[in-house]
Amino acid sequence: MNTASNATPSVIGHFDAIHEEIAYGWAYAPQQPGQRLTIELIDENGELVGYGMADHHREDLESQGIGDGHHQFKLALAYSLYDGQEHTLTAVEPNSGHILPGQHTFGPATRTFEFDLMPRAEGQQWLIHHLRQGQPLSRQKAEALLNAYRISSALHETNHHQDAHSAWHAIGQATALEALAHCKQGELHLLQGQPNDALASYQQAQESAPEAPWPHIGLANALQQLGRFQEAEHAIARALALAPEHPQAQARQRILERIGLPERITALVNQGEQHAAQTLLINRLLAQPDDEQASELLGQLLHPAPEEDEEPLPGADTRLAFQRQERVLNALLNHVDTQLNEPRP
Repeated sequence: MNTASNATPSVIGHFDAIHEEIAYGWAYAPQQPGQRLTIELIDENGELVGYGMADHHREDLESQGIGDGHHQFKLALAYSLYDGQEHTLTAVEPNSGHILPGQHTFGPATRTFEFDLMPRAEGQQWLIHHLRQGQPLSRQKAEALLNAYRISSALHETNHHQDAHSAWHAIGQATALEALAHCKQGELHLLQGQPNDALASYQQAQESAPEAPWPHIGLANALQQLGRFQEAEHAIARALALAPEHPQAQARQRILERIGLPERITALVNQGEQHAAQTLLINRLLAQPDDEQASELLGQLLHPAPEEDEEPLPGADTRLAFQRQERVLNALLNHVDTQLNEPRP
């Protein structure tokens, strides 16, 4: 007699749907009816992109004898899925490895943030490199640490902020890679709208690993959120000195240059350094001819708007804009001529 076919399955359930960026379904252990099961969402690459308990109540489950009905899961989706690609998601009960029936696609969708977030893969590579540099670990121990990173990342990316803070602290303690933990906690503070706390976390990361780019990138982001643009530019310059080709650092530097430029020009003018302000803008335009912000600022310096004692004449704004463009062009040409005519050593 084949008893296997009559055995009670260890887990039953279903991955029902994805609705408004939440994954819904249910999971139940018939042999342990009071147990609440953990559910993982896995994408097509095997990445953990959702994590939580199947412990919400559903009347239809209770009416059908599925325990007490508290076996529904509602899982937020990790922000790493918002990359403009379509993803195929599967729900798994990790202890048994049971894959719930039902598979769903998500995306393409995008989400943008005002600050930089360390890609999960980059953080994992940092951790792997650190583990290889330390004392040899058993394969089981190494896999456990990487799985802890995997779960921490999922909590981090699905708005389980308090649990993620605790998880990153535990990883920092277990691996002695405090810099990674502080960077991730800094990100959590930024996600929670706490730039001062983020700054403190990134400063700790910088003290722990001054040779790594991400503590400096994080500092730049926190300082930008606090309106401290010049300090942010110094931090991102340090990141680029350590990793010149780092894409996030390069993009952040461009953003900071654009945001911080008016502040630097105003400071120079207030200090009576009008010529220095003009030279800064001219050099910016020579390096980046399509920089409309620099062109506008230089035009304002070279040809300020007249005082409006009377109602402006029709077309006055167009005339002013043309005059400023003419002054900017002449300033650029004069600067280039001066450089060409300077005696060479």
